[in-house]
Amino acid sequence: MSYAFVTDGLIDLHSKLSKATLDWPADFSTAYSFNREAQELLSRRAMADTPTHALWGDAYMQVSMFDTFDALFWVKSFEYLADKFSVPMSWVAALRFYAHPDAMGDKWGIKALPSFIDEEGYCHESVWSAHLDGLSADLITTEDFPFMRDPKAVEFSEEALKNATKTAKSMDMDVDDFLASIDDDTYDMVLPTRGDDE
Repeated sequence: MSYAFVTDGLIDLHSKLSKATLDWPADFSTAYSFNREAQELLSRRAMADTPTHALWGDAYMQVSMFDTFDALFWVKSFEYLADKFSVPMSWVAALRFYAHPDAMGDKWGIKALPSFIDEEGYCHESVWSAHLDGLSADLITTEDFPFMRDPKAVEFSEEALKNATKTAKSMDMDVDDFLASIDDDTYDMVLPTRGDDE
């Protein structure tokens, strides 16, 4: 199915998500339980041991400032839901969800359809990204984008493109090929470690 504008597609996706049961797959529930138990353990150890030593202090301060559902949880959620509903990740990211862990079953919920523009009249970057991805996936037919992007976001993208172009040129690559290679997960790469110092 294709849409004239990205907003049409997002409205339709929101409608479908609102009617669907959005249960977490088992690995999400396992990861959530593991992280929650680890956070509680670290909190107990820090509270009990800090009067005598500071071993857990730094780790506790880092973890205690983060929401249980952080950016890593959400990016994997967007990936899962995008695959399930056959849309780009950016389309899912343009909507608003909540996570609901529960003894009766962990699930996502969908919030009301968000405004596509912010209080200053600029579109959210997720809507711009959804537009670009919708064009690439032949999900939308109108190339004209109906909103204005925040000038700061435009500047950020232009600077990133300038840096990517420079890097691609140094590697004797076309910038489009270079950018495509960043998202290519077929390479079998191992990150270097510190060896015995870990």
